[in-house]
Amino acid sequence: MNLNQLKSIPEWTQLPSPPIFCSEVSMQLDMATEEAKLQQQIQYLQIQLELERQEYTHQLEQIQKFQSLLQYITEQIRDGLDDRKLLTIITQKLVDLLQLNRCQIELYHPCLTSVTVTYEYTSSLPHCQGLTREIADFPQIYQSLLQRKIWQSVEIMPGYHASLQLVNQLACPIFYHQGVLGNIWLIRQTEAKFGELEISFLQQVANKCAIAIGQSQLHAKTKAQLQEIAKQERHKNEFIKHLAQELRTPITNISLAAQTLESLMTPGEILDPKIVSQLLQILHHECGRENKLLKDLLTFAYLKNHPEPPILITINFLTWLSPIVESFRDVTSCQQQLLHLDMPTEIPPVSTDITDLEKIITLLLNQACQCTAPGKSITVTADLNADTVELKVSISGVEIPQHELSQVFQPFYRIPKHSSWQAQNTGLELILVKTMVQRLDGLIYVTSANSQTTFIMQFPLLPVF
Repeated sequence: MNLNQLKSIPEWTQLPSPPIFCSEVSMQLDMATEEAKLQQQIQYLQIQLELERQEYTHQLEQIQKFQSLLQYITEQIRDGLDDRKLLTIITQKLVDLLQLNRCQIELYHPCLTSVTVTYEYTSSLPHCQGLTREIADFPQIYQSLLQRKIWQSVEIMPGYHASLQLVNQLACPIFYHQGVLGNIWLIRQTEAKFGELEISFLQQVANKCAIAIGQSQLHAKTKAQLQEIAKQERHKNEFIKHLAQELRTPITNISLAAQTLESLMTPGEILDPKIVSQLLQILHHECGRENKLLKDLLTFAYLKNHPEPPILITINFLTWLSPIVESFRDVTSCQQQLLHLDMPTEIPPVSTDITDLEKIITLLLNQACQCTAPGKSITVTADLNADTVELKVSISGVEIPQHELSQVFQPFYRIPKHSSWQAQNTGLELILVKTMVQRLDGLIYVTSANSQTTFIMQFPLLPVF
């Protein structure tokens, strides 16, 4: 084929020029690459969608489990399950549900200065139930929790395994309108923090715990109040029973004396003056006894039902006390008892109701004179103790059994008598003493050991009412 023949070939049968051909090939390659990228993106999106679907399904299942547990807790609270059993169950179920290594419920002490791990469930870690923590040792943590805020941290906790472990801790406060009760602690060996769903669920569990604890406290308070009411009712019934017995005894003696006197008054017979004198003495003594009992009873009832503030007068305590004690000198001498008054050189002026205070000292010295055997001593001691005046009345030779010390200031309790002094004892003297001491913003208690009984009173220099 010659050159002329080549020139006669049609244009459409001629090959494209090299630049045009390369451009078309490049475009085809780009399209294939884009298609591959799109295919990869589609596959990635499909994987992402599947992961999201799985995550959504997992969250949905988790929510259902959370709701099931919350429903269970609500039903147990409704049915009145003991809060100790319920909180124990909650710690176990939280460990199982959230795949924890440990769950603790700690409760604050009333002063909010310490907290004790009261409930705990753990799958592998050492037990800490009963452990008490001081709030001051962990100020950052408990400052947040006491402000009713969530606390979460990731820490390295050596000692549980051969290698160091990252431990995630989440604490949620348990509180209600009256204050903070405690905290729920979740501990899990993982780097990942607890999610929002878990935190929200834990807060709802904490609210349920607060309801259970509050309901238990209310039940305990109500039970204690009912027990106190029953106790007061028993005391009232015992008081009425003893009062009836005390009132009946003088009346019985008066009735017997009157009947005897009546039987002796036969017409035409001369009465024996000695017998008449004895009968009249009995009548006077028993009438006086009945009158004193009624007077002490009215005083006791008045102080209980009309707690009016005392009338305060500032006195020199030592100068005022001495004559009252000395007024019993003749009685103790007749009974061969030793009376001592021991006072320091100086006691600051005392503001008190002198009528009540004199009655207190007189009643106690009356008791001491009746209980002290001949040859034994009665010692009155006054001293200054910080910002109070301490007054003691000690009786030697008398010892009250330890199991009776709590009964000394109850109505109609009587200390055994050793004296022949025929002072009238109604059994209301010591309860009157305690009532009047408290009325003066004071404190009284009794100790007894080594054949000696001591009544100890403390009165403020400046009482506050």
